[in-house]
Amino acid sequence: MAGLADEVVVVDTGSTDGTQAIAASAGARVNQADWRDDFAWARNESLDRCTGDWILVLDADERLDRQAFSVIRRAMREEGALGHFLLMRNYHASGAHLGLHGGARPNPGGPKGTEGLGFVTEFLALRLFRRDPRIRYRGRIHETVEPSFEALGLAPKALPVVIHHLGKGDADLDRAKQDRYFRIAQEEAAAHPGEFRAQFNLMQEAAMLERWAICAEATRACLRLEPEPPLRLRLSGARALGATGATEEALALLARPASPEARPSLCTVKGELLGGMGQVEAAIAAYLEAIDLEPSFTLPFLRLSALLRDQGELGEAHAILEAGLDQNPGDLLLWEALVGLGAATQDLPAAARDAWSALARFPAGGRGLWHLIVARSLQAQGATGEARLVLDRGLAAFTGHAELLRLRAELPS
Repeated sequence: MAGLADEVVVVDTGSTDGTQAIAASAGARVNQADWRDDFAWARNESLDRCTGDWILVLDADERLDRQAFSVIRRAMREEGALGHFLLMRNYHASGAHLGLHGGARPNPGGPKGTEGLGFVTEFLALRLFRRDPRIRYRGRIHETVEPSFEALGLAPKALPVVIHHLGKGDADLDRAKQDRYFRIAQEEAAAHPGEFRAQFNLMQEAAMLERWAICAEATRACLRLEPEPPLRLRLSGARALGATGATEEALALLARPASPEARPSLCTVKGELLGGMGQVEAAIAAYLEAIDLEPSFTLPFLRLSALLRDQGELGEAHAILEAGLDQNPGDLLLWEALVGLGAATQDLPAAARDAWSALARFPAGGRGLWHLIVARSLQAQGATGEARLVLDRGLAAFTGHAELLRLRAELPS
């Protein structure tokens, strides 16, 4: 942050990876605080330790373009300005993700660390604001300072500045947080039953874990508090309502007016609901409409392929995934589905061919399964030397993988 920040303040709430020493060696003022299951409290602790006129909030897995420095400096010189929205860009390895405002789109280009993350979702976040005792974070989870601005009657402007968020690129790490986030969201929603943000956060976290009954209850609470629901509420809420048997209520939620950008994700969730109701042809039509509207949004490819597989249409299911990869060759989840389809149907040659293609795109993908499938196919062909090479590459990426080790031990040296 040299050239932009006069001070860098870090509040560490219990890291064990050397964060404090690394931050201090870079010139940051590091403070230690005990974690309290409250993200707003932790943010406010950092605000209390700042001494400058302006605050820029960044997490450890976020990056700011150096080209943005001049834009931020100009914004801080504006008379009367109290805060600015910045564009948060989440990076993903698949276009199957649903963001706050719709489906993922192709990665327009990002900093080091975004290689192999071919898709993004975006939203505006209030991350730049004056140091002012009236501005405080609220929300034990998905904390924000927006309520402070709303209370002051202020409407911050958006700056053409991107914060690159890399944490969503590691799906396993992202999933590992969900149980903790869900518990905190439940506690906060119970403590603030009349607060929309608390109910919305619970709805989101319950949807992540597919706790559909809780998600449906939170959805209804949100709708009572906010008659014009945001897109994310409509999508996750409709899924939850459909999963708990309230399909007509779910379809009515999806049928509300929406922007053209929202239609692909709405069509996709509609397809899920119709498929669950046994209306297969209508579900297929909804998925195809979503694909036609936005072929870089890959969730409808995945959902349509799964529907066709369940109908016994394995060739068509495979063809849909291949069509998705023709449009989006860098989509990790499409490759996983394609290889998994061949493996599930015991078509080893097809699975091996697809796994080999997948490894060419993602050499450390498949969690060892892709390497295992290719190695077994090569072993069956008598190509033991090539099989050993594939297994060695898999073990380099997935040290200690039991099945890879077992097959490697079977092959003669």
